[in-house]
Amino acid sequence: MRALYLETLRMLLNTVVCLLIFGAGLELGSSYLQIIAVVMYLSHLIASAERRTTWNATEKKSDYREKFPKK
Repeated sequence: MRALYLETLRMLLNTVVCLLIFGAGLELGSSYLQIIAVVMYLSHLIASAERRTTWNATEKKSDYREKFPKK
């Protein structure tokens, strides 16, 4: 449950930062800042999916050890 809270907080903070950078790009008329904000957000989504996959895999590790003990 703690991982869910941390992931939610991380997603919220990253979304706010990306929106601020994107807004600054709009304000300054800089397409580069807008592109950076979009790339940052997409990279965070990918990293979030990787963390979730890794977490799910480590949760199942004990099951694998019981089913396939070392010889």
